[in-house]
Amino acid sequence: MPSYRFMVTAIDAIGHINAVLGFSEALQAARHEICFVHREKHRHLAVKRGFQFIPFDETVWKANLDEIMLKWLDSLSSRFKQDPLQRFLEISPTEHEGYGAQGLFFVIMNEAIDRVLSDENNKFDALLVDLSAPFPALHKHPVLWFPLVSSGPLALYPSGPPYSSGYSVHSDKSKWVEYRKALREAHSELSKNIQGNLDTHGLSYIRFDPAFWHDAPQTIGFYHYPSDLDYTECEPRIKNWYGIDCLIRKPDFDTDFVIPENLKNKPGKLIYFSLGTLGSADASLLQKFIDILSKSPHKFIISKGVRGDQLKLGDNMWGENYVNQIKVVQNVDLVITHGGNNTFIETLYYGKPMIVIPYSYDQFDNAQRVVDKKIGFRVNLYDLDENYLLNCIENVFNDNEIQNRVKAISQNMRNSKSLTNAIKMIEKQIEQKGNSS
Repeated sequence: MPSYRFMVTAIDAIGHINAVLGFSEALQAARHEICFVHREKHRHLAVKRGFQFIPFDETVWKANLDEIMLKWLDSLSSRFKQDPLQRFLEISPTEHEGYGAQGLFFVIMNEAIDRVLSDENNKFDALLVDLSAPFPALHKHPVLWFPLVSSGPLALYPSGPPYSSGYSVHSDKSKWVEYRKALREAHSELSKNIQGNLDTHGLSYIRFDPAFWHDAPQTIGFYHYPSDLDYTECEPRIKNWYGIDCLIRKPDFDTDFVIPENLKNKPGKLIYFSLGTLGSADASLLQKFIDILSKSPHKFIISKGVRGDQLKLGDNMWGENYVNQIKVVQNVDLVITHGGNNTFIETLYYGKPMIVIPYSYDQFDNAQRVVDKKIGFRVNLYDLDENYLLNCIENVFNDNEIQNRVKAISQNMRNSKSLTNAIKMIEKQIEQKGNSS
């Protein structure tokens, strides 16, 4: 099999970046050449893996998007503590503006990608992208592109509950219509920005839908989710999308995780707690959970997030603003997580039960899937009960059936050939395009 050169990129969000890095590592192992294309601040991710790196033109970023995102999160902090439907009802003008600003991320990212592809010095056999929306640049240039959906796959099943609703597949379907309507109305400004960019580039036949988000695959597309948890009861799936059981990236640091000195002699199980990039940006929310967990007889590793310096940890805790999550997950007994798809899959891959505290979007779907498949518990921000959370921790450790189900899923993920098959499918598409040109 010949070696191909892949351009790999994702939206500027660490969960999406981590997913394409995991896929890229597998492509590299199959003797393909990887060129990671992104902002200069992410160069180290390519260097660590022996990938080539092309930086985006930083002049495209005319504003500090990280700062804009934090302001958007702050303005919607009360919304994130509501149930999924209520947070999308009666959106204020300020909130609409916030969603519209979110849409500008995609417009700016598209321009950055277009500049790379327009440079005649950059030659690629194919693109692997995790972009969460249709990008005109992909349709403008002749190179093959393969989309990756790194969020939960519920949007790929039109007969299932609405994406991001957190509704069970067994729930009242009359609620599903109401949710989709509220979701679309809340994201109207975001949709206007993304659709406007498509229309400007002569792609008005592509319609952006915030109830789905993703572009249709040019040939084939991929999503990563354990087959044991996939939404087979909601089939058929949208055509040309194929599942990969897991994309587990290399740890961020090669050093092994060692239990911190202040926790070594403390009793109880070791638990990892993380609310992800978005959730941990709400320092007051994170402090609330820290105060609750400080009453537990167990010990905790805390991922403190971007505002971690504002937090005060309990005596049964150790934490840093950023932790080497892959290594930590391997060494704990339980993971309490926001349910972001990467953490969700990494936790299952390493055979750890979980408690999911969803904060946004597909995290609600993953939280409900944990409940429906009886592999853990869901704790909601909008009806948070201190005793319920603490009891969930004890119930996980006392339930052998949960432990056994998670171990079985882990084993199936490790034995899966889905990633190998996905690479073969990509190679075949590139070969066919070469033969036809």
